[in-house]
Amino acid sequence: MKSDWQMQSSVTDPTAGSVISKPGFQTANWYKVSVPTTVIAGLLANNVYNFDPFYGMNFEKLNDPRLDKPWWFRKGFELPASENGKNVVLKLHGINYKANLWLNGVLIADSTQIIGPFRIIELDITKQVKYKGENTLAIEVKRPFNPQKRGGDLAIDYADWIHYPPDFNNGIINNVELKTFNKVGIEYPLVTTKFDLPSLAVAHLQVDAMAVNYTDKAEDALVKGEINDKVSFEKEIHLLPHEKKQITFSPSDYPQLNIKNPPIWWPWEYGKPEMSRIKLSIIHGNELSNEISESFGIRTITSFLFNNNKSREFVVNGRPIMLRGAAWSPDIFERRSNLREEQELRLVRDMNMNIVRSEGKLEDDHFYDLCDKYGLLVMSGWMCCGAWQYPERWDAAKRSVAMASDSSVMYWLRDKPSMLTWLNGSDMVPRDKTVETDWLAIESDLKWPNPTVGSAAENVSKVSGSTGVKMAGPYDWVPPSYWEQDSTKYGGAWSFATEISPGPSIPPYESLIKFIPKDSISNNSLDWLYHCGTGKFGTTRVFDTALYARYGTPSSIKQYLTMAQAQNYEGHRAMMEAYGLKKYNPATGVVQWMLSNPWPSLIWHTYDYYLYPAGTYFGMKKSMEPLHVLYSYKSNSVNIINSLLKKFTGLKVKAEVYNLDGTLKFTKEFTTGVAEDGTKECFIIPQVEGLTSTYFLRLELKDADNKVESINWYWLSTKKDELNWKKSTWFYTPESAFTDYSGLQTMPATTLSIHHTTSKTEGGTTHKITITNTGKSVAFFVHLRALKEKDGDDILPVIFEDNYLLLAPGETRTIDCIYENRYAGNSTPYISVSGWNVDAEHSKIGEDAGFEK
Repeated sequence: MKSDWQMQSSVTDPTAGSVISKPGFQTANWYKVSVPTTVIAGLLANNVYNFDPFYGMNFEKLNDPRLDKPWWFRKGFELPASENGKNVVLKLHGINYKANLWLNGVLIADSTQIIGPFRIIELDITKQVKYKGENTLAIEVKRPFNPQKRGGDLAIDYADWIHYPPDFNNGIINNVELKTFNKVGIEYPLVTTKFDLPSLAVAHLQVDAMAVNYTDKAEDALVKGEINDKVSFEKEIHLLPHEKKQITFSPSDYPQLNIKNPPIWWPWEYGKPEMSRIKLSIIHGNELSNEISESFGIRTITSFLFNNNKSREFVVNGRPIMLRGAAWSPDIFERRSNLREEQELRLVRDMNMNIVRSEGKLEDDHFYDLCDKYGLLVMSGWMCCGAWQYPERWDAAKRSVAMASDSSVMYWLRDKPSMLTWLNGSDMVPRDKTVETDWLAIESDLKWPNPTVGSAAENVSKVSGSTGVKMAGPYDWVPPSYWEQDSTKYGGAWSFATEISPGPSIPPYESLIKFIPKDSISNNSLDWLYHCGTGKFGTTRVFDTALYARYGTPSSIKQYLTMAQAQNYEGHRAMMEAYGLKKYNPATGVVQWMLSNPWPSLIWHTYDYYLYPAGTYFGMKKSMEPLHVLYSYKSNSVNIINSLLKKFTGLKVKAEVYNLDGTLKFTKEFTTGVAEDGTKECFIIPQVEGLTSTYFLRLELKDADNKVESINWYWLSTKKDELNWKKSTWFYTPESAFTDYSGLQTMPATTLSIHHTTSKTEGGTTHKITITNTGKSVAFFVHLRALKEKDGDDILPVIFEDNYLLLAPGETRTIDCIYENRYAGNSTPYISVSGWNVDAEHSKIGEDAGFEK
C-alpha cells in the first residue's frame, strides 16, 4: 500500500475522521503522496516550498505553524474478489509518533494503541472492511513531543550532527501492509544455525515462527515448511481462540534439518554471502490460509570478552572478524529510496568496509536485504541522546511503548543474516536496570540469534556486565600518529570503537556550491557554520587550525579545499590502518562516525550528500584493501594487513623514499608471507640522511605472480606531530606541535601523460585511464573526475579504482572508472585531471580529457 495516498493538515481541513474515512469525501486540495513519508517530505514532493531547504540557511524557513498539529493520511482501496470472506489485517510498520485510525467511518484504534515509530502494529479490520467496493482508510498522525529531551517521547532522535526537522519526522515512516488469512496465519519465520565447530560440514537448523488464530473459537491447522526447495517438514497445531503461538521445528525432531555441505553466508571478505530461502505455509481445512517466503543465511555470530572485559571480539562461523565500517543515517526527512540505498551501499562495499552501524534510525527491509546481498554486517540498537537514553524518567505508558518496540524489532530483524548485534543502549546502558532486564527477557524469548550488548559505550551494566566496546572519542581532528599512540584510554586502536572520527570531511568545491552560496564559501561564514554540526561541532576550527599549521595558510578557498582533501585522506586512512594493524590484540573493531550525513554537511562523512567521493573516501578505501601494505607512524615499520581467509606466500614488499624534488633517497625490497586474516611486520624504515623537511614514502605490495596488490603513498616530515595528552577532552586531543608539510606548496612542478580508453555496454561505462609521470619530481595528489561533458557536472555516483594519486618520476598507473550510463547524461563524458604540482601546459593528454583550470 505504497502509492495513491493523500495528505493534509488538520488545520487546513478540520473535518472529523468519521467523515474523512468515507468514500466520496472531497480531497481536491489535498497533497498526493506515497508512503513511507513524513509531513515535510510530502510537502517537498508537492513543491510546496519554493526553495531548496538544504541551500544556505533555508532549513530555517521550513517552520510552519501547521507542523505541530495533526496531519491526515488517507487512502482508498478495494479487495480482490479472491479475498472475499477472509480475515483482513492491517499492519503498520512505523507511525511517528501516534495516531487515530479510521476505516469506512469507524474508529478502529486510537492514539493510546497506535504509538511509537518502531512498533509493528497489527489491526484486525475484518468486521469493518468491505469485501466489495471501495474502502477508505484515514490515519490522523500526531508528531512526537520533544524526543530530543529527557522527558520527551520515544521517537526518532538526533544529536549534534544535524539540525532537527521541524515536523520531528511526523508521519508514516515505514510500510503499511494489508494481509488476508483464512482464520489462521503464519508469520515471522526464524532459521537459526548451529555448527559442530570448527567444522562447517553440517548445519543444524532450527525453524521458528508465530502461528495466529484470528477467530473466536479454537482452530486446528497444518504448518508446512520448505528450505531451498529441497528440505520439507510439517506439523499439526492446535490454536486457542485469538491465540498467538510460537512453533518450533528442531533438528533433533526433524533430522532433515541437519543440512550437509550447506550454502553458508559469509561477510564478503571471508567468502560468498550465500542466501537461502525458507517458505512457510499454514493450511486450515484443506485450504491454504497464507504463505510466506523469506531469505535467510546459514551462519552463526557470537562474541566474547577479553582484556579484563574491556574488549569484545565478534566471531562469524567460528572465525574472528575485524570489523571496520561507518555509521549509517537515513534521509533527514525519512524519505525512502531503493535507488539511493543501493547507491550508498555500493559505495560502502567499494570502500572495503564490512559493517554499518544504525543508531536507532532503523531502515526498511530493502536496506537490510542489500546488506544481506553484499555481505555487510549491521550493528543496530536504541539511540541517544534524548528520551530513549533516560528510562528512569519513563511513565508506564512509555515503558509499554519501549517494550513493544523491542519485541517488534526482534521479530522484524532476527532472521536477517547481516544483523551482527543489538545494542540495548547507545551512550549508556539503561539506568533503570529493570528496563534492560525486561528487554533481555524479550530478546531471549524471541530467540534473537546474535549477541546483545548493553550499550555502545564503555559501560559496565549491573544486569549484562561489561560491554567490551567504547565510544571515548575523538570526534574532531587528531593527527595520524594519534591512533597508535593511544593504546589504553581514549579512541586509539584498542577495543571496539563504536563511533569515532578525525572530524570534519570538507566537501570539494563542486559540492559546496550546491548548498552554500558562492560568496559564503568561507570557513567562518554563517552558512558554513550552519552546515557544521551543533554544540562543540558547530565550527571546523580544530581542523582548520591543524590544516594551516601543517600545510600552510591557503591563498584561496579552492586551495583550502585541496589541502583539506589531503588532511582528510591521511587522517581517516591512519585511523582504519591502525585498527587493522592491531586487530584482535588489542583492537577488534572501529566504526567511523559517520558514513554519510542525511543533509549537506561539512563534518563526519566518508562521501558527501551528493555522493561525491573525495579525500576521506579514498583514504578509507585505501586503508581497507583486502591485502594492504602500510606504514606505522609509531614504529616507522612497513607492514602487511591481510583481511582474507587465505594465507599468502612469496609476497614482495618494496619501500622507496623520495625528496620533494623527486630524488630517490632510500629503497628496500623484502619477500615474505602473511597468515590468513593476519598481519606481518616486514622491516623498519631507517633514518635517512639528506631528507627535505617534507618527503614521500612509496610502498608497493606484489603477490607471488608479480601482480600489484597495493600501492600506498605517505607524505611525511622530519618534524613530527606532538599530542598534548594532558589536555585531552571527550571529543579530541589537541596538538602541542605540528608536522611540517608546507613544502608541498612550493614543490617542483611535474608533467603528466594521460590517455584513456572507453568501453560501453547497455548499462554501464568503463574508462581505463593511464597516467604517466613524465617529469622529475613526484606528482602529488592527482585528482581524477568523470564529467558529463567538458566543464559539466560530475557523473555521480561513480567508482574510481583509486584516486588522489601520487606518482614517482616515470611511474605509470592505470585506473578504472566505472559508472552507470543513466547518471552520465547524453553528452560525451569528459575526464578531468588536476594535481598540486602538475604543469598542465606542458603535459600531454588524449581526447575527451583535460586538466582542470
